[in-house]
Amino acid sequence: MKVAVDYGERMVEIDVPDNATVVEYSDPQLPDDPAAALDAALARPLGMPPLAELARPGMRVAIGFDDVTRPALPPRLILPRIADELNRAGVKDRDIVFINGCSNHRRNTRSELASHLGPELFNRFWPLGNIRNHDCDLAEGLRFTGITESGRYVEHNRDFLDADLQVYQGNVSAQAWKGYTGTGVVIGLASTRSIASHHSYSTVPVPEKKKEHQKATGTKLPGMKPEMTAFLEAATGKKTFYVNAVTGMGGKPAGIFAGHANDVTPPAWDLAGRMFSREVPQADVLVVGLGAKYSYGSSDNTLIAAVGATVPPRYSPGLPVLREGGVVIALSPSTGFIDRERYPSYQDLIDVFARHHSVRALVDHEETFHGNPEYLQRYRHGFGYPALHAFWIFYELEYALARAGAVIMAGTSNPGAFRALGLQTAPDFDAAWKMARRYVGASPTTVVAPTFWTRPRIKFLVK
Repeated sequence: MKVAVDYGERMVEIDVPDNATVVEYSDPQLPDDPAAALDAALARPLGMPPLAELARPGMRVAIGFDDVTRPALPPRLILPRIADELNRAGVKDRDIVFINGCSNHRRNTRSELASHLGPELFNRFWPLGNIRNHDCDLAEGLRFTGITESGRYVEHNRDFLDADLQVYQGNVSAQAWKGYTGTGVVIGLASTRSIASHHSYSTVPVPEKKKEHQKATGTKLPGMKPEMTAFLEAATGKKTFYVNAVTGMGGKPAGIFAGHANDVTPPAWDLAGRMFSREVPQADVLVVGLGAKYSYGSSDNTLIAAVGATVPPRYSPGLPVLREGGVVIALSPSTGFIDRERYPSYQDLIDVFARHHSVRALVDHEETFHGNPEYLQRYRHGFGYPALHAFWIFYELEYALARAGAVIMAGTSNPGAFRALGLQTAPDFDAAWKMARRYVGASPTTVVAPTFWTRPRIKFLVK
């Protein structure tokens, strides 16, 4: 049968077996009036009093928000409403600061922030100097509060932690394995060192580590976000008031949940699970279409395109969607072009990988990259990605590269760039399909995710 899949700026039709399983996100029935849903959530928050009872005249209020890698509609809807609620409680605009939770992503430009937040909020607070980017590498803008029992480094945005009232607007969407996004302070407003304590190759809690911890202590290894949230609350004596939206197509909210992190997470994740989960068989071949832009930018970028090819198999909360030795085919006309101003460390780390052909070997280069003044200059003054971001991407790639018999990039005009990462290449889907059959036989079980990156991401529930 023919299936239309993403292919850069357009879609292309491919021929797959008639028994292939095609899965993509489609909206359920969404609320007709998101503003009314927001009002209801703010009026009856979960686990915390309403903002009107928390805010007082003269308070300094910090409002964090997810950066431009997330949909713009939720902040445009939610943030002005929060500011107005604070005003009614006697808090002046001059005492409200908005902090872009850009984590270890690049800091966003003035025009990007204006587009993301909308003209109403931007023109109201930007002239006051009260819309700011979080800086994950600026020591004087960070506050260290300690190290958790499991060894996670807790260092976050000083303006946010020192505020009298903390608020965070976030988005809930599918992420790898069993989790969903949300409760964004822990990552969005963290320092590089803090992020490294739970994102680095050696600190990701693999199943074996979890089992060893449980056997030694009789308890499960705590989840990263709940553990760090509790630690921050104990260190600061404050609780963050969250307003999280589960979003569908175009960022339209399907549900809005306000209150404490521990209380908003279960209902938001329950809704997200029902919206984003799709039943599939375990695949011999997983086919993924790659749009022109997703995640961290243009899919012409070699590493971003590689993310598009290798990360979807990690969206398996139960049994793996890709069987051991199976094949991933990703369709993209990617040129492999990396903008050095925007991604200063990407190609350099690819060159390091080419000398080792081992993701594990990259760990030894983290400190050298992090201390490179050129990368820091382009991050702070050129809105480039921080140096260590390239490492996080490589650590994401490893699962699929190790599990798959082959990961094939079909359609790229720069095959050498992808072969250097350990991917195979083909001029088009038909050629990639012939290659795949050498690994999986003549009648492979096939799953196709044609719009995985251009619609809200889905999770594969293997039957």
